[in-house]
Amino acid sequence: MPFRRLATLVSIFATLLLTPLVSATELKPFRAVYEARYGSFEVTATRSLSGKAGNWRLDFQADSFFADINEYSRFLKQNGQLSPLHYEYRRTGLGRNRHTSLNFEPGEKRVVNLTNTDRTLENAPEKIQDKISYQLQLALDVAAGKKDLQYVVTDGKKLREYRFKIAGKETLKTPLGEVETVKVQRVREDDDRETNIWFAPGWNYALVKLQQEEDGETYQIALTELIIDGKSINTP
Repeated sequence: MPFRRLATLVSIFATLLLTPLVSATELKPFRAVYEARYGSFEVTATRSLSGKAGNWRLDFQADSFFADINEYSRFLKQNGQLSPLHYEYRRTGLGRNRHTSLNFEPGEKRVVNLTNTDRTLENAPEKIQDKISYQLQLALDVAAGKKDLQYVVTDGKKLREYRFKIAGKETLKTPLGEVETVKVQRVREDDDRETNIWFAPGWNYALVKLQQEEDGETYQIALTELIIDGKSINTP
């Protein structure tokens, strides 16, 4: 596989893979394992949510022969809204190592970049999210039936807006069995990439599939293992 394609595959895990385990009113601890394939190359990723009483931590890990990515977010949840406290990202391999560490100070409307203080964000928007907390916020909003799925995300001083729309319902066959899903599509302007995400309401809105099409190529990520609140989802 060309180096650029492998980098893209790992990047999909790091920035697009959504693995929320929620109901309309609560989060539940989980551990989910995903597999992506491009040609004969595979990347395996694990996400886990831990915590209770509004104080949560979401961890992400992706390992391959060429690169390792470790990422986590600590956040509070109140009235259906997630508020990040701290975000950490580490990548080794794929050319150049990278480390980002952010502290969120909502009272000061500030996001402090501990890695590079010159990139501290002042006058931060209300309800700002980090690069993985917004993923759980999206799941909470889908579970609650919301239609306005827009999120302002920071990974330092730069702000990005992510928009999604509900594209319908589909029944998918997975390694864990057949499941009814809600299909969510990312909205992009002036971009030929297409990203679709399938959540399973019956499995606490776990992501069961993510598919991205770009430059005539298709990349796909699939759920292979899932534990929700200590209970395994087993193949029938």
